[in-house]
Amino acid sequence: MLARQMAGGDRTLASLAAIRRLVELPEFTRAETIAFYSAIDDEVPVEEAAACVRARGGRAAFPLRTPAGLEMALADCEHSLRPSSGGIREPVPTATRVPIQEVDVFVVPGLLFDRSCRRLGRGGGHYDRLLARVRAGASAIGICYAERVIDELPEDLWDVAMSLVVTDRFVVRRAARGQES
Repeated sequence: MLARQMAGGDRTLASLAAIRRLVELPEFTRAETIAFYSAIDDEVPVEEAAACVRARGGRAAFPLRTPAGLEMALADCEHSLRPSSGGIREPVPTATRVPIQEVDVFVVPGLLFDRSCRRLGRGGGHYDRLLARVRAGASAIGICYAERVIDELPEDLWDVAMSLVVTDRFVVRRAARGQES
């Protein structure tokens, strides 16, 4: 059963399970600044995870589209996000920017992920360009419903793989270079 076909209650339970797995990850619990996204369509909503970060004194940043590409900006609460011209909720243009080098963890949506933690996005390349600039040691965590993890996706030179992928049923960690997964 695909996530699109899940009944409302099933989808809510799956989302909660995925968020519970996310917030229990060591990468997540030790991070001070975490970049989230505003869910669209059938993406896992991450507002509860952002609230968890804020409650423990961390910073929750969300993407803000600018002419130069995606930038990160603080969102003090879910209500500080507004629909953009493209319909995606993002921080207001005057929100405090967070330099990309200060982000410890990026929580990233995707249409599909594979067991090597590769991601298929919506085709704009926004996240690949953003993630290509992160500091060494920052983690990129993909999040989706378990049905959205397949065995293998094609890979282009500009694609940036995730450090790990979290679902409602399991976590996939990317094998270190030189190791078989």
